[in-house]
Amino acid sequence: MHKIPPILLIPALLCFWTIPNSGKSQNYHALHGSSFAGAASMFNNPASPINSVHKWDLNLFSLQVANSTNTASIKNGRIPALTNAGIRITPGTRERWLHQYVNMDLLNAMYKINSRNSLAGGLRIRLYDHIGTSAVNVQDSVNSLKGFLIANRRTDAMQGIAIHSGWLEGNLNYSYVFKENAGGKLSGGITLQIMKNISGSFARVNKLSYRETILPGDTMYSMVDGTGSFGYSANYDATNSNAGAADNAKSVLKQSLTSLGISIGMEYLIYDTEAVTGEGEPAPYKWKLGISLMDIGKSTYTNSRYTGQFSNPDQTVTNQDLYNKFQSINSARSLRDSLASVFQTVTALPSKFSIAGPSRIILQADRNLGNHFYLNAQLSLNLRSTYRFDQLNTKELNLISITPRWETLNWGFYLPVQYNTQGQWWLGAAFKAGPLVAGMHHIGLLKRDASLNGGGYIMLSIHPFRKRSYGTRLDCITR
Repeated sequence: MHKIPPILLIPALLCFWTIPNSGKSQNYHALHGSSFAGAASMFNNPASPINSVHKWDLNLFSLQVANSTNTASIKNGRIPALTNAGIRITPGTRERWLHQYVNMDLLNAMYKINSRNSLAGGLRIRLYDHIGTSAVNVQDSVNSLKGFLIANRRTDAMQGIAIHSGWLEGNLNYSYVFKENAGGKLSGGITLQIMKNISGSFARVNKLSYRETILPGDTMYSMVDGTGSFGYSANYDATNSNAGAADNAKSVLKQSLTSLGISIGMEYLIYDTEAVTGEGEPAPYKWKLGISLMDIGKSTYTNSRYTGQFSNPDQTVTNQDLYNKFQSINSARSLRDSLASVFQTVTALPSKFSIAGPSRIILQADRNLGNHFYLNAQLSLNLRSTYRFDQLNTKELNLISITPRWETLNWGFYLPVQYNTQGQWWLGAAFKAGPLVAGMHHIGLLKRDASLNGGGYIMLSIHPFRKRSYGTRLDCITR
């Protein structure tokens, strides 16, 4: 008896992967610890905005994309051969996973009321996608369900999970200086997150197994055990193929549930009291130390009526029957009906489901090396796993990052090195030129046959009313 990989026997595992994959992360590595980050700094530590060199900061737009997988690579991806590029699935037997996010800031702003109080806020779109399976054998030469089952005769104990969560988020941040003296400054901050939960889905399969029956001239396969389930947010059922995109968007947004989240943090600056400065000029910091607890909360969705949990497979259903039942699926309802004809027990899911946000603890140390050079080190510890079958969670990819940088008010160069949660080393690069910051998470994507790991980011910020900025101990680093 052999285990069936969820990717083939439960189409829902990939069905909901194709829901638009996007969602922001806080990992603009180039800006970690930077006193020029402005409003964006609240997404790494809510206490940071008060320590910005700017009184005003307006982030007009930013976009970030990141992807981590051990399953896919780009074939013939080097310029000028991009017209011949394609996706290649990594062959062999292995546990397979994919994690991705895209983050879009629509508008974020920061205003320092005075040297002790700062307000920041804005809107952003965040979506996260996580897929994981147990060991499965995939070969380029296999292009059918039957061929896949033959290739996995010796593969055991397979299961899988897919999670998608996306929301529109409004942020309101307040940061405050608790104490400041000649030696340093202690600040704290809090960010309230108001989330409109637009898009959520999941699919799970557990220990599906099959039997091989050898017949004269043919070999047949049939399921004998296992369970599966899938769910998605009911607001998608409100769309109408005859309505326009704007009307459908309004319907989806109107029926989306609202939830709250919170982030808190503290930051301590140790001033360089030995720095030689002009008369009346404050000393720059020597160390900036931070701790933050980010994205505490969850997104709640109303479950569609076209979902369910399935168990007790019909052992008379063969691999050919499965092919016939699933080849013409064009809706969630037809998927549910096809699954109901394969499994003898169908159970309704609860009316609502929740997907936890990427809650994590961030520890950060930023060292001012002088002459506009800095070194930032950050440790990010996720509080939840995306591989637990009894929970639906999201997570961030960053684990450890070290970012040397050279930056002034208008220029900057950054070389972040990252070791992520999937055990991958990424070497990135970024630059700042006036209001523009742009970078890559992993320059390995530039190789001809690169794995699909990395991504990039771009940010456009302006600092109006600069002449009205308050003097602080950080002013000298802009000179």
